[in-house]
Amino acid sequence: MQDTIRRILEMDEQARQLTEDASSMRVQAEVSIEDRKRTLKEEYLNRAKKKISQIEKKEHEFADEEWEVTLKKYQAIRQKLDDTCKRNFDAWVEQIVSQTIAQ
Repeated sequence: MQDTIRRILEMDEQARQLTEDASSMRVQAEVSIEDRKRTLKEEYLNRAKKKISQIEKKEHEFADEEWEVTLKKYQAIRQKLDDTCKRNFDAWVEQIVSQTIAQ
């Protein structure tokens, strides 16, 4: 009988130990999950920031290219207007003077 009681107590002790071990493992798992979650979040945010930086760089490059195209376009238009003005300046002045005198 005493042997049976001793075995029951040993089994109870083993069950308590298993329960403690399981509880400890659960706590460690929760901590590990939180650490992993935090790490993944940081990695994701870092990748997102890097991607945003790359996109901003490309957008700036694109805007600079567009600005250059627009600037060249308006420079060409201005040059064309300047050439037209130089070519026709004397005729325009003469026409304005003659129309003014004629009135």
